[in-house]
Amino acid sequence: MGDNVSGYIAHIFGKESSIQRKVIVVYLIVAVLPMMIITLSISAIYYNNLLKSAYGLVEQNAVQHEVVVKERMDVYEDVLYELVSNKEYIELGKKINTEDEKSFLVYRDHMETLLKNSVYTHEGIRGITFLADNGRYATYSKWYGSTNENIWSDEEARREIHEKIEENQKLTFIAVVNQSLTEGRDDYVILMGFPVKNLRSREQSGVLVIALENNILLFEENGKVNRENGVVTIIIDEQERILAGVENPYMNRNYKEYLEEEYGNVKRITEQIRKISDTEWTIVNIIDKDVYRKDIYKLVWAVIFLVAVVTCAFFLIVYFVSRKYIQTIQKIAQGIHDYEGTGAKEIHVEVDEKDELYVIARQFNIMTSRVNSLVETLRQRNEEIKAAAISQKHAEIKALEAQINPHFLFNTLDSINWRAIEHDEEEISNMLGTLGSLLRYSVSNIEMMVVLEAEISWLKKYIFLQRDRFHDSFDCRYDVSDEALSFPIYKMLLQPIVENTILHAFEEVKEGGMIDVKAFVRPDKRLEIRMKDNGCGIREDILEELRKEIHERGPLDGKHIGISNVVHRLRIYYGENAEIDVNSRWGEGTEFVLVIPDVR
Repeated sequence: MGDNVSGYIAHIFGKESSIQRKVIVVYLIVAVLPMMIITLSISAIYYNNLLKSAYGLVEQNAVQHEVVVKERMDVYEDVLYELVSNKEYIELGKKINTEDEKSFLVYRDHMETLLKNSVYTHEGIRGITFLADNGRYATYSKWYGSTNENIWSDEEARREIHEKIEENQKLTFIAVVNQSLTEGRDDYVILMGFPVKNLRSREQSGVLVIALENNILLFEENGKVNRENGVVTIIIDEQERILAGVENPYMNRNYKEYLEEEYGNVKRITEQIRKISDTEWTIVNIIDKDVYRKDIYKLVWAVIFLVAVVTCAFFLIVYFVSRKYIQTIQKIAQGIHDYEGTGAKEIHVEVDEKDELYVIARQFNIMTSRVNSLVETLRQRNEEIKAAAISQKHAEIKALEAQINPHFLFNTLDSINWRAIEHDEEEISNMLGTLGSLLRYSVSNIEMMVVLEAEISWLKKYIFLQRDRFHDSFDCRYDVSDEALSFPIYKMLLQPIVENTILHAFEEVKEGGMIDVKAFVRPDKRLEIRMKDNGCGIREDILEELRKEIHERGPLDGKHIGISNVVHRLRIYYGENAEIDVNSRWGEGTEFVLVIPDVR
């Protein structure tokens, strides 16, 4: 078995001392090995710089996060202080605490009406509850239609919350509390409470408790946990219980348990911890280094694959080219080896006259000067091989640079964006963020299909930048059916038409320009997209020329680059199943109609 494998290797790569094998070994040493070393070195440098940038951005974000949380809590504290110092609240609280049961129901309804008005003053307030000293209570919540659904119907829970706030006799935070009594429907909130007292007699009638959304502690209040960007922000208390930043199953649980269950190997993460001043809460930013490694791995594997393909192609070329000459060369080499200097006539190399090397063998038998010619030929061939290897190396390095440059551009835009944020340049920051999103979308695989909703979303960002560029001289309206939003289309089909409209239809428009984008799924299950503007329109002769080029399906010239792009791609992607038409009248605007089949 071993002999068979060795024979097969020798057949493909040549014998140990053969030219065939030496050429392959030289290629591996001169081209493949340096390429791998360069790739790994660049990947390591890029990874370290990426992590360093991430650490810096996360630290800046933590500082801003602390400021934002403190500002929000100050706002809600002001709301609470305003309520507990309101005479009407104080008087109602006293009556709820002292009156008989029948009167209590009336005052409770009045109190709940006032609480309802206060709840809707701020989006982050989930509900407000008054807990009387005698055990009675009045509450209003945005989520609960019946008090039997939440903890305020639990007398023991009310008593514990009342006692804790009364004991402190100051602004008290209780985090986090699950309001819901319904199994499987967790509702975590932060409670903020303060005693309700008569402003003159200081007589207490109860405590007022505001239930706040727990995600007010997060920099972004959408409550969504996204680990794809490599950074997760979590808020914990002094006992390391999780208050915000995770899914409900982990709320109120120990932070270390969360790390163990979600990340397992803690060596893969880096933690940045920042205390929120004047509170018992801490911001923890978890940086998952595996997320950043994935991009590096993709780059390395892409280069390895490219090198492997080129190497295999080189092996095949060497094998098929050399196989034709190997036997003849071996015969000539054996003849040279057997030559004893007694004269060329004593050497006779059997070579077919049809063989390209026959002339070399014959001339060598006649005169030794042919040896010099053979050496020169071999030298030229070696130079050609080296030149080809160097050219291939440069081409692969260029390909590698082309992969790295987009990442450098995105990171640079992101850095500029943070500089703009630091200098309170919100408009510039928004435009940079939009531009970065446009670039990521446009430089990724343009042959990829996306749902129409994603294409429309990208188009809105593009129009946002163009409106700023042209001083809001135009706007865009969208009328897209729900069924059309999920319809698959190829990327970047709509942008060239919109750009054509902006540059040509609105060329002389200073204000009032309007683009209407309408999309719906027709009865034949094809998507119809209509893009209409109120611009200057297209002259009749140009319109006829454009229609002729579209409907004859001939090659489009360079006069209509944007439209040519769309038509050409529609033909490639959908063939005869897609349609495009244009309707226009000079001075009244233009309408483009695209009909696209479902190719799923």
